[in-house]
Amino acid sequence: MIWLGVAAVLVFLAGLLLSRPVKIRFAFTHQEQNDEITIEVKALLGLVHFRYEVPVIRFKGLALGLEVRTEQVNANAGTLLGDHDDRIDSHKIKSAYEDFRELLEHCFEFNEWMKRLMSRVHCTELSWKTSVGLGDAPATAMLVGSLWAIKSSMLGFISRSIRLDAQPQLMVMPAFNRKAFLTEGTGMFYIRIWHLLSGGVRLLHRIRKTEGGWDTWKRILARRMPQPQ
Repeated sequence: MIWLGVAAVLVFLAGLLLSRPVKIRFAFTHQEQNDEITIEVKALLGLVHFRYEVPVIRFKGLALGLEVRTEQVNANAGTLLGDHDDRIDSHKIKSAYEDFRELLEHCFEFNEWMKRLMSRVHCTELSWKTSVGLGDAPATAMLVGSLWAIKSSMLGFISRSIRLDAQPQLMVMPAFNRKAFLTEGTGMFYIRIWHLLSGGVRLLHRIRKTEGGWDTWKRILARRMPQPQ
């Protein structure tokens, strides 16, 4: 009877753990020459808490592409775990696209898997504010209308893909008398650990179901893994 009670407690704790959410906060800001992207991940009641920051994004031209600096921070300890400087050019974008396409080809119905996983994601906050001006009132008004159309289309796609638990806050503010472009956004999302684990198992099953899938995924992911400094 004692072992039965211990087993029941363990099952209860496992169920409680698997039902906990993994929370993700995404934020971005662009103002003149300043760009910043932050991704924050929390799990297990805050015991796991990491923050990924992209404090530097500089466009160096069509030939050189983007200069990007990323930092990984242990938010609980407030320590920097690592940083990395990289340059994203047309060659890297093409290479990443080709790798991604090859991964899709070696996974049985990847899109269906992704749709099912994304349907388990909840959004508890979504805010996107933009202020724009071209120095000319009619041109600014046309640009504001175009931005509203773009944001509305993106919101429609998001609402069909995940569960919106909060009213999205979208704003486009015209700056008629000056040239300006400022945009900032924040999103709060969560998915339960159980759905992540079961989704991972289904993905492995779909990969193994495709001829050469397992070897292809291992090869590409191993090549894409960041190398230790």
